[in-house]
Amino acid sequence: MKRNIYIDNMHLDEALRLWERKLSEAGCLNPMVPELISVDDSLNRITAEPVFARLSSPFYNAAAMDGIAVRFQDTIGASETTPVKLELNSQFQWVNTGNVLPPEFNAVIMVEAVQPTDESTVEIIAPVTPWKHVRTIGEDIVTTELILPDGHRIRPIDLGAMLATGLSQLTVRKIPNALVIPTGGELVQPGNSLRPGNIIEFNSRVLAGYLTEWGIHAERSPIVTDDPGTLKKAICAAVAKYDIIIVNAGASAGSKDHTAGVIGDLGEVVLHGVNIRPGKPVVLGIINNKPVIGLPGYTISAVITLNLFVKKLADYLQGIQSPLASSLEATLARPLHSKLGVQEYIRVKLGKSALF
Repeated sequence: MKRNIYIDNMHLDEALRLWERKLSEAGCLNPMVPELISVDDSLNRITAEPVFARLSSPFYNAAAMDGIAVRFQDTIGASETTPVKLELNSQFQWVNTGNVLPPEFNAVIMVEAVQPTDESTVEIIAPVTPWKHVRTIGEDIVTTELILPDGHRIRPIDLGAMLATGLSQLTVRKIPNALVIPTGGELVQPGNSLRPGNIIEFNSRVLAGYLTEWGIHAERSPIVTDDPGTLKKAICAAVAKYDIIIVNAGASAGSKDHTAGVIGDLGEVVLHGVNIRPGKPVVLGIINNKPVIGLPGYTISAVITLNLFVKKLADYLQGIQSPLASSLEATLARPLHSKLGVQEYIRVKLGKSALF
């Protein structure tokens, strides 16, 4: 039976530079086109342009306490020994929290500090400063103030800020979509009966889950058998509809590994084989200006290469930059030996020890 060979065995840094250059030349790194949507539907979406306040918040002077609205000048000199009496309407009005402050007044006294003497007169024993207990116009946000920058992932609090300033729509990046194509005649869907040699298909769920976490709308195709004609049809259909195509398995050098050959027939194989372990037989291709990535079938290999070659692509399409992954220094419990010239990714268990 015919077996494939690796086209490349490139160093990871060089492979990443080559992949990014080829994607850029194909226009695959341009952010998605903008679309106008309702603020109510914008949670977790990415802004396509800066967002500015349409109105001030609040857009009127508002009482911040239950009590009376007054002119601060009328309260000067009030004390326990020299209380000041105020007349309803001419010198004060009753207000509740959030009420519009009557234009002739400029401060609020809390109801706890007011002593009514009759139905139209109150007594106070302390003066107030201008705008005391008043939410002035624009206290939270001022008209035309920048609320959200371009490339910002919208949070729940951002919804409130936009709606509070009179915005009901905004422009966001269209969500990129991706299709994960699981391949292999040995695969069976979860819940189906098994026989020796079968493998439960779960990789596509894992890969689509990561893509979803990165802001991509990810879907999974039915299982595709180890047949180049069938795989070619599946990839052609995916390229016509999706922004990113992930083919899982079939990327190695076995007689049933057809991913690289099919990508080469339909477009360009940018790279096949990187000197990392696990994840060496990754296939990076471009078909009709769409990135098509062939990931190894081994789950850890697939996850590592997805992170290395697709995560940054997802950021580019959304016009964002994800924060760098966190790191932690640790001491190895036993020596580890890696093959010279190969960048190796090792799974470890972290724990605290009283010895260090």
